[in-house]
Amino acid sequence: MQQSVDNYYEWENDNYYCYPHSNVLKNKFNIHSEEELKNIERQVTAVRAAQILRNPVKGNFDEKHLKEIHKNLFQDIYYWAGEFRKVNISKGNPFCLFEYVPDQLNKLFTELKNENYLAFLDKEALANRLSYYLGELNAIHPFREGNGRTQRIFIMELAQKNGYILDMSKVKQSDMLYASIQSFDLNYGPMTKIIRDSLRKR
Repeated sequence: MQQSVDNYYEWENDNYYCYPHSNVLKNKFNIHSEEELKNIERQVTAVRAAQILRNPVKGNFDEKHLKEIHKNLFQDIYYWAGEFRKVNISKGNPFCLFEYVPDQLNKLFTELKNENYLAFLDKEALANRLSYYLGELNAIHPFREGNGRTQRIFIMELAQKNGYILDMSKVKQSDMLYASIQSFDLNYGPMTKIIRDSLRKR
């Protein structure tokens, strides 16, 4: 699974999640080196992601389901795994204000439910809608860290529900970053191409 572009968030003050006078997230290993934490996180979440791909997280493609995926991925590292962030973050552009995250997700998942979870779509239409939901989840960015990995697993499971395998392991990080930025500006074309090229029938 392609590693996410979750690093390098911008924020003004984050005494809630980070060690004092540091940008390093408080973690269960009590690691105070940003580089070391990233290496450990990458290793641990790679194992967890592989487990999830073999045994998908069961859920109804709602807020609870998204939280459960995040918890499964990051439970070994962060005490707040599976919990929505309590600070505002940005990456060039600001993501959804943290106090509006539950409301925005509820609207998005209601939209998905009203679309019957994308059932009976052909490959092209499915790629279009998957790219839309991935882009919207990214704009909301509900977690303090690990959004990209969580979002992609959610979308992979949604594809699987509809009879497709979405394998994004060969997608270049630079292409994913570009597509994510374009989706933030409501241009879903690059993300649609990535997803279409990564979709195949089960």
